[in-house]
Amino acid sequence: MGSIVDILLYNVVAFLAVLTVIVAVHEAGHFFVARLCRVRVLTFSIGFGPELFGWTGKGGTRYKLSLLPLGGYVQMAGGLMPDSPEAREKGAFPSRPVWQRALVIFAGPFANFAFAFVILFVMAMTFGGTTLPPKIGGFTDNSAAADSALAEGDVIVSVNGKTTETFGDVARIMALHTGGTLDIEAQRPDGGRFTVALAPNEEFIETATGPVRVFRLGIRSTDEVERQKYGVVGAAGAAVGNQIQITSMVFQGMGQVLTGRRPVTELEGPVGISQHVAEASRSGLWTVLQMMVFLNMIIGLMNLLPIPVLDGGHLVFLAYEAIFRRPLPTRVMEVALMIGLGLIIAQFAFVTFQDLVPNRTTIPGWLPRF
Repeated sequence: MGSIVDILLYNVVAFLAVLTVIVAVHEAGHFFVARLCRVRVLTFSIGFGPELFGWTGKGGTRYKLSLLPLGGYVQMAGGLMPDSPEAREKGAFPSRPVWQRALVIFAGPFANFAFAFVILFVMAMTFGGTTLPPKIGGFTDNSAAADSALAEGDVIVSVNGKTTETFGDVARIMALHTGGTLDIEAQRPDGGRFTVALAPNEEFIETATGPVRVFRLGIRSTDEVERQKYGVVGAAGAAVGNQIQITSMVFQGMGQVLTGRRPVTELEGPVGISQHVAEASRSGLWTVLQMMVFLNMIIGLMNLLPIPVLDGGHLVFLAYEAIFRRPLPTRVMEVALMIGLGLIIAQFAFVTFQDLVPNRTTIPGWLPRF
């Protein structure tokens, strides 16, 4: 009975709570900018399908929670099609200038980025920052690094030409490593530099959704924690820096999948993500906030992909209209949206299936394992 309560509390309740906040932030971005642009909003929904409960606001907007919680939407007067009968009505979305419609569409992902920034900023102002220097404090048994010229006290200067200013930089590089030899440049305590070529050990870590493949050098950090206190400007800079790091890792990971360096079977779906949220919930508030930051960034970035149905696809439609001074033909938009929806459904079904297949190999978790 305890295990069932544990699964319901962490894997279901915690996951839905985190997802609901992220979806609400995204849709609120669309909603508020639409209202600023004098677009009439008919529905603000968290989830899809039949309404569970809701209310109608003073402006006529129906706010509701729907049965299927994996997403949400803002329904605006006139819809998205410029040739619909309602398109020229007062307050209709298609009646607004292209730049205003683009702002409304972009506002959803931007809200996720802004929310992630606020979390990171507050964390930096409240707790400051902690970093570990990229100094070797020891080695794990039978590791690649232990059998090399590297020694305790050496500082890792770069990995495959990428500068490593902190131990976290090394961890992020390893989280994206897909196999093969790495060139490690290190510096001795006396200032001398040298380079070694290492083939990291491939390992598999068991998780609730299957084994996770990781590559390890087998290097331990020192306990020389460096702490920073931030002012407003410093905290803002640290927050933006973290967002840039996350964005870089996401796109590098996507590039590895698209180029075949990382198999598509390593992608995770809602079940896998729920496991990460459950682990974060058990670890405490700090880890939950980190997870919130990561998922907000992921939702924002993925929605900007130029795929019809997603926000990025609609921005492409609007770019066409801005360049050619006429909207894309309705039939073309309808076909594109159907194809985009089919791709999204197929991808969702695939990653969900992968989550449920035993003994699958997944991408290293969002927290770099090193």
